[in-house]
Amino acid sequence: MDGNWWFKFASTVVLLLISLAWLVWTVGGWATPEEADLHKKREAELIALVDAADEGEAKAAAQVTLTDHQSKPMADAPGWANFFPTDKISLGLDLQGGIDLELQVDIRKAVEAAADRYSGSIVSTLKEESITAESKRIETTADIAVFLEEADEARSREVILEEIPLFDFLGVQVLDGKRALVYSFQESFADQLRGTALQQAVETIRNRIDKFGVTEPVILTKGADRITVQLPGLDDPQRAIDLVGKTAQLEFRMLYDEESWTAQRVQAVVDNAVEAAGLGDNYTDAQLKLAIKGKVPDEAEVLFKKRFDDIAMKSIREEPYLVNKKVDLTGEFIDYAQVAVDQFNAPYVRMELNSDGARIFGKLSGDNVGKRMAIVLDDNVNSAPEFREKIPGGVASIELGSGDPLEVRRDAEDLVVVLRAGALPAPIEILHNRTVGKTLGDDGIRSGRLAATLALLLVLGFMLVYYRASGFVANLAVCLNIAFILALLAGFGATLTLPGIAGIILTMGMAVDANVIIFERIREELFAGKSVRAAIAAGYDKATWTILDANITTFITGAVLYSYGSGPIKGFAVTLMVGIITSVFTALVVTRLIFDYLTHGRGIRNLSIGV
Repeated sequence: MDGNWWFKFASTVVLLLISLAWLVWTVGGWATPEEADLHKKREAELIALVDAADEGEAKAAAQVTLTDHQSKPMADAPGWANFFPTDKISLGLDLQGGIDLELQVDIRKAVEAAADRYSGSIVSTLKEESITAESKRIETTADIAVFLEEADEARSREVILEEIPLFDFLGVQVLDGKRALVYSFQESFADQLRGTALQQAVETIRNRIDKFGVTEPVILTKGADRITVQLPGLDDPQRAIDLVGKTAQLEFRMLYDEESWTAQRVQAVVDNAVEAAGLGDNYTDAQLKLAIKGKVPDEAEVLFKKRFDDIAMKSIREEPYLVNKKVDLTGEFIDYAQVAVDQFNAPYVRMELNSDGARIFGKLSGDNVGKRMAIVLDDNVNSAPEFREKIPGGVASIELGSGDPLEVRRDAEDLVVVLRAGALPAPIEILHNRTVGKTLGDDGIRSGRLAATLALLLVLGFMLVYYRASGFVANLAVCLNIAFILALLAGFGATLTLPGIAGIILTMGMAVDANVIIFERIREELFAGKSVRAAIAAGYDKATWTILDANITTFITGAVLYSYGSGPIKGFAVTLMVGIITSVFTALVVTRLIFDYLTHGRGIRNLSIGV
């Protein structure tokens, strides 16, 4: 035996013991403490919904959801299992069911929102130089128009170029009958805004989903403006859609001229526009926007306060508001938010702003005492509180109105999730959503288990028939290889999908492929007249670099798939790369150790290695 046999033996034993320890919870199928807590939390929430629901269809629907949840009890682990790592193999969306969303980020809006903010900065900068000016973003573009006296134009251009070097001067244009200096963002800065918008959206959605309590979510970018969100095991997909999609952008806007445009007048304008356009009851926001064009001021738009009807499974418009198109504040200035209760035990949201936000909010509230500000979440007016006084400290309270206390508190909790996660830099549209049922996931598990079992039996049978006793050694290595793969997946918290199962099946063939190369080399040496020990040593020496070369190139392919792939492709790549590492170890170390023991320790002189 070679001098480092003890190292091979020790490493094999250690890896085997670690693998068995990591697989205890997976094989046992017990619920981890985190999973048990999530299950109990969800059950308590469903019980509260059943108790709060009115009799009839709403009560029955809530009871069905609760019964379905209670029909999937969590298996408690025995006490001795706590001595082992609680890491388990997580099942992907296609194996345990859940929801799959594809979102599109309107990155153009991110640039326009930045233009809205910087239009105010230009006015403030010029004011410091004693230049009176007004500015606004030109509709449907990210260009900024600065209105001022013609005599101040030259000095203003110098100030803007020196103090805010982010703009390109497009020239002087006549807008709304007045001369204006027109600026646009430099292309490099606009590209930066677009590039960060998608990544900010990913991080914000990830924070929201984490607070929503979904285990092992998959949130990936796809192309220049799309995001894929997979939420395995989720049994309340509509709430996830609401949280990810409906609250896509948080804005604070003042209501437009409330004295002239009362709630009754706004409602009458909407009703007349809907009737004149023949829209009926199920019109879209886009249809309403087209029908109402020209009937409200150009600087304003009509937005509704909406609620989601759990029975009808759609949003219901409750109250229209005429709000300014100009965004006075966005969610990026929010530092913290929490649910609090007032003296009447009614829930509300306490919001804290950062220093910049406090300054803007203080001025906004001071200039608009007695007026109302709309809190807009993805074109949905969540509430429209009135400024009773100037709020200089950057701490504000958002009241969610009256109603069922349970629903009000739930709305407050969802709003806090949005505020604490930060507002998305641009609106998000859900392109499609796909819900995978638990039954379909169970079918996938059964099919994958059957395919893996058949593949394993065929591989083991072939090796036994063709290579006899040496084939048994290779089969032992294959079984160890599978154990190592599953243990590594569990230890690193990887997610197993159907493509991942395919990767494991492929690895079985690759594992015996290395043994086939080694055995054929050994047989060549035996035919050349060498002794068993010499043939084994020469066979492994000659096969090692061939095996390493083949597996390294395959590993590189797997790494590329993981880097540039998404979803199922990543699952396949992970199991492929893990399988390559473990198969090389079992082929070159474990089987060599067994052969060395048999020929040196047991003194075997004849090797059964097939015909």
